[in-house]
Amino acid sequence: MPDVAFEIPAAQRTRTFNYAIRNIVANAKALEAKGRTVRYLNIGDPLLYDFHTPAELVDAVVKAMRDNKNGYAPSLGIPSAREAVARYMAGRGVPTDPSDVILASGASEAADLFLTACIEPGDEVLTPVPSYPLYSAILSKLGAAEKRYRLHAEQGWAPDPESIDRLCTPRTKAIVLIHPNNPTGSVYTEAQLESILKVCERRRLILLADEVYAELAFQGATRALASMAGDRVPVLTLDSFSKTFLVPGWRVGWMTFSHHAAFGKEIRAAVQKLAEGRLCSAGPVQHAVPVGLDGPKAHLGDTVGRFRRQTELASRRLNAMPGVSCVPAGGAFYLMPRVPLRKGETDDKFVLSFLEATGNLVVHGSGFNLGPEEGYFRLVTLHSERELGLVLDDLEAFLKARA
Repeated sequence: MPDVAFEIPAAQRTRTFNYAIRNIVANAKALEAKGRTVRYLNIGDPLLYDFHTPAELVDAVVKAMRDNKNGYAPSLGIPSAREAVARYMAGRGVPTDPSDVILASGASEAADLFLTACIEPGDEVLTPVPSYPLYSAILSKLGAAEKRYRLHAEQGWAPDPESIDRLCTPRTKAIVLIHPNNPTGSVYTEAQLESILKVCERRRLILLADEVYAELAFQGATRALASMAGDRVPVLTLDSFSKTFLVPGWRVGWMTFSHHAAFGKEIRAAVQKLAEGRLCSAGPVQHAVPVGLDGPKAHLGDTVGRFRRQTELASRRLNAMPGVSCVPAGGAFYLMPRVPLRKGETDDKFVLSFLEATGNLVVHGSGFNLGPEEGYFRLVTLHSERELGLVLDDLEAFLKARA
């Protein structure tokens, strides 16, 4: 029996780690424990909302398992998956060799591997606001300096190249661009994207192009940033099987190096070393990658059509509510509306009050690095049109009762 009891303290770095999308669920679970029903509009998982994985992908994984392909996979991904990603990127206008591709446990792990391999403590990385919170968490862990460039609702949540340029210093190493954007659903014009590429070229920045939602743009797949950059800017493309093929739980994603001199042997070897250190990402599910990427993607038309109808319905309803504003989305299944707050109220307090009053769970804008006093929240639009209508009815009644 030890003489002195002790408790292991948590590492300091965990104190700045926050993932509001899931953290807020504890409040919803507490409400359910009281017998209340909760509608979850906080997480972008289509399979929670009556969407279904294409059968041919399930068949490919089952076959791989039955064929006993259940051992460790190569650390960089199975050859057939890397080859399929290379063909897919070439089809998007980016000449790609399988050696340029590394499979990972989702685009999230791919981002972590790459940033860990190339960012030193004190290096500056530019991230958007609002932004998917993963990047803030990774950079905090690495001791990097995150510098945030604002996306403005009145400009369609588009980035402003001049403000980005002003943020740059000699220590600025990379910029993250999420396109189509999560959490706003915004899609940028090619002129807007080109203006960002010019800043990257002038400032010699690495561009991390998060293109997880590229196939889910309402007017057709967005153009790959690496195809626009050519050999002017080093572009590390992050992509994922999760949303496009309705398999978020499979955790299949990848990174792709563009053909730029900055991506030489050293950085590739560093990423490979880290990939080998975690052994591999799940092997059997990688056998679905060539089936999906080389196939007709027959499910996409109906899937994206439903995303568009539901998102447009929600944005129309939101903009018709007194005091509410919402930029219509160009892709994905997110909206970032702004609501009037009471004096001294913060967005998280609003969200919790809305949950308590109506049983609807959304995510406060400050969870995506917006100011808590601004009154934004992210709404996931994956529920059926009927259910989404009921949520919006609840919001309208809640706001009227507060007026």
